Amino acid sequence: MSMKALNHLVARSIVDPSVVISFNDGRISDVLSECEFAPEMRANLAQLEASSFAEYAMYAYRIVKAAEEAEVSIKMPSPLEGLLPRDSRADQEQVA
Repeated sequence: MSMKALNHLVARSIVDPSVVISFNDGRISDVLSECEFAPEMRANLAQLEASSFAEYAMYAYRIVKAAEEAEVSIKMPSPLEGLLPRDSRADQEQVA
């Protein structure tokens, strides 16, 4: 969800000059509060320091991407695993 929110922020900055103005005035946290970032991600992004909004967006992308890659996805077994009968010939020892 964070990457989608970041894409929304960057797209909004293209059409809405108030985003870049807020960034330049040091009030990017006001804009971030309107996006769908998790509170922890919003706090991380609000602390970023950059000389331009383009640089800020690049740093934000790196943080969001790293956070999404760090999320551990739980690999659940298939519901069919263990329910289907095994091939009986596969379990038998074969002699040539």
